[in-house]
Formats: sequence, C-alpha cells, structure tokens
Amino acid sequence: MTTASKISVLSDGQAASDVLLLGAAGNSGRLIAAELAVRGLSVRLAGRRRGPLGDLARVLAADGAATQVHTVDVSDAASLADAIAGVGVVLSSIGPFARQAGPVIDACLTAGVSYVDIANEWPAVRGLLDRDEQARVHKVALVTGAGFGPAATETLVLRLAGQVGTPPAGVRVAAAAGVTRRSDGVRQTIQEAISQGAITYRGGQVVREAFGSGATVLTFGGAQRQMLPGPVGDLETARLASGAANVMAYIANPAAPSSGGSGSYTWAEVAAPDGHIAVAELVAGEGVRSTAAIAAETTRRVLAGVAPGAWTPGQLFGAALVTDATGAQVTVNGHAA
Repeated sequence: MTTASKISVLSDGQAASDVLLLGAAGNSGRLIAAELAVRGLSVRLAGRRRGPLGDLARVLAADGAATQVHTVDVSDAASLADAIAGVGVVLSSIGPFARQAGPVIDACLTAGVSYVDIANEWPAVRGLLDRDEQARVHKVALVTGAGFGPAATETLVLRLAGQVGTPPAGVRVAAAAGVTRRSDGVRQTIQEAISQGAITYRGGQVVREAFGSGATVLTFGGAQRQMLPGPVGDLETARLASGAANVMAYIANPAAPSSGGSGSYTWAEVAAPDGHIAVAELVAGEGVRSTAAIAAETTRRVLAGVAPGAWTPGQLFGAALVTDATGAQVTVNGHAA
C-alpha cells in the first residue's frame, strides 16, 4: 500500500480528506474505498448508517489507510454540504444515478468541488455531460461513467476511431460484466434503466423504441451472447469518442441464461465510411472490482488536477486509463493492442 495522504484540519475542527466517497458501505463502495486507499488517498467514508462505515474504516485503518466516517443524507442539501466541506473530490457510488446524482452535483458545484461517479444509465450520463457550461463557470470537473461498461467500451472506441481517422459511419458497443454479487441498488438501477426502453442514435438523433427491439447475437469474450440495445451510458461515451451519428450500445438479454464465470468483457465495432469494419475486445476480471479500480484511478487523476468541464474518463485521460487501472487485455482486429 502507498503511504496515505496526511489529513489536515479545517478551521471548524473537521479534518480534511482527499475524497468523499458516497455509498462507501455498499458492495461497490467498499471495493472503491480499498482502491482509493491503495492509491494513497485519504477517504471520508459517507453513507446513511454509521455502524457499517465504522466497520469499513477499521478494516482500512488496519492496512494503514487514513479514513474518516461521516453520515449523510443525500436528499438533504445541508447534510450534503456538511459532508463535502474540506474534500478534494466527491466520488459517488449511489444509484440509480438518474435520480440520485443531480442533488450531489448541485452541491459540488456550490462548494466548488469536483465530482466523479460510476453511472451507467444513459439519462444520468447524458444529463451530467449537459452540465459542461455550469462546471466551467464553477471551475470544477464533473466526470461520469467511471466504471466497467462506459469506460471499458469507450477505451475500445477511442482506439478504433483513431485508426479510422474520420468520423465512422456507425459504431456498435457491448458489455458483459461477470459479477460475484449484485446488490439491491444495482438491481434497482438495472430495472429503472430497462424501463427507459431501447435508446440508440440514428443520423445523430436519439431514437426510442420498446425494450427488446433490435435483439441480436454477438460473439465476444469467447462466447455467443444474446444482446439487446439498452439505455446505458456506453451509448453516450461511444458517440462522443467516435463522433459517429449512428451508435448502438448492447446489454446482455436479462432473460437469457447466464454464461457464468466472473470474467468481464467489452466489444466494439466501428464501420468506416468506406465500409471497412474494425473490431476490438477487452477482457478484464470481476466487474465490480474492475469498476472500483477504474473509479479510484479516475478520482486520483482528477484530484491531481484537470480542466474544468463535464467529461467522460476517456475524454480526460485517453484510451489507456482502463488498462492502466485494471490490467485488462485489449485486442484490435484479433491482435493484442
């Protein structure tokens, strides 16, 4: 473990921390907290109940991490403002982000503190990116989609789009995350996302159809997978990374049998204007652990200093971020990248 940052003390007696981690006691939050600590960052562990937060703080402290415990109600502006005071970056793992992210972002803008989240719902990702002007006015960075899914497909599209050289005619991306445990929060997020239906970009316009429209079978990660266009953050990150007017992002058909295993995979296909097709795949470990590593590395880099604005991880840190953070393997057109 890297030596943790030294915690300073504010004028009101409250200690300062590098990162405020919202939802720290959840399944994703606990893993993110450990990844932040490994990177030497001091962490203010925040959530609704002090007991689980204290338990996590003791576990991390045993490995030398610098932590604090702070209860917070994200629906209460005063509670959020108190939690944010004295931190360098806010990292949120609280979903569904389409409902939960807005008040936290508002509080960060007011406080002048940068924000990172692991959202993977298209409305949440698009909604944050639409706040670019606000972020620049308040001189903070807002970063969304810093987890497996949006960031992991984005890295593939960045690599492929760089080869094409001009905006592609079309882009398709897909993700299949192997997880050992799916929390109630994640299940709720998935259900809310599915209720949005199938969302794609065609001719630069958002197209909404019934969920299940456009079902297909894709082969990646060594398996044939039943996939459906979904309202996921990958759609937006792929569009921005490529500049394509026609973009589709697939999720695994929830009614299909699970392929089993804890490996996680993403796939991207870019069609050049001349009809040439390029394909890339990424192979990583367990999905929630991969998300934790991506989120923590993104947060570390934001804390080190980035330009104000609303961003995806790839826009700020390029195609290598995900492989640097997770050790994931990438192939482009069948060859190791």
